[in-house]
Amino acid sequence: MLRFALFTCAMALASPAAAFPRVYFFCMTDAHSPPVIRVGPMSPNQTEARFLYPPDHVGVQRGPDMLWIGENDAGEIRYHTGDLSLNLAAEDTTLQVDDAIIPCTQLELPQDHPRGTFPALARSTGGVMRADPGEDQPELGHIAPDETLFLVSRTEGLTAGFPWFELYSTDGTQGYVWGGNLCPGFEPLEGVQPSCTP
Repeated sequence: MLRFALFTCAMALASPAAAFPRVYFFCMTDAHSPPVIRVGPMSPNQTEARFLYPPDHVGVQRGPDMLWIGENDAGEIRYHTGDLSLNLAAEDTTLQVDDAIIPCTQLELPQDHPRGTFPALARSTGGVMRADPGEDQPELGHIAPDETLFLVSRTEGLTAGFPWFELYSTDGTQGYVWGGNLCPGFEPLEGVQPSCTP
């Protein structure tokens, strides 16, 4: 029964019949410890786990791995390969890397959302989230310095040389943040400050 439930959950997230939205997961031990692992987009039989490191990371960096749906050693239906196993459990999805269990945050993008570098991670240097791009738009709230943010798109227009980014918040709030108040979180990101170090 558990095996069937996991398989049904995986198919609901990834099957063409449920083509909307495109599902990704960001898995991290905390907001500042590399790497962050981006898993997705999900498909009925496979997905990719990409390991993200800060631009100034020194040392070995692990390349991407393909995860395939099937039974793991315990007989559970999961996306897995080698030392990676994605346990789909709604809000409690986790990624097992060797013996480490890493919690994951689910992000959803429309099926027609432009593909490319998004969704992406960035780090905040402070600032304001607004309802639409532009300094004259209504404020939705303040963003704390050094907060890790999930970005889903970048706008075309510039304000003082930086674009605005559409922000995804796990509490359901969506808005825009100015690129001048962002720096790369765990991978290079065009349109933000070049470094998180002042």
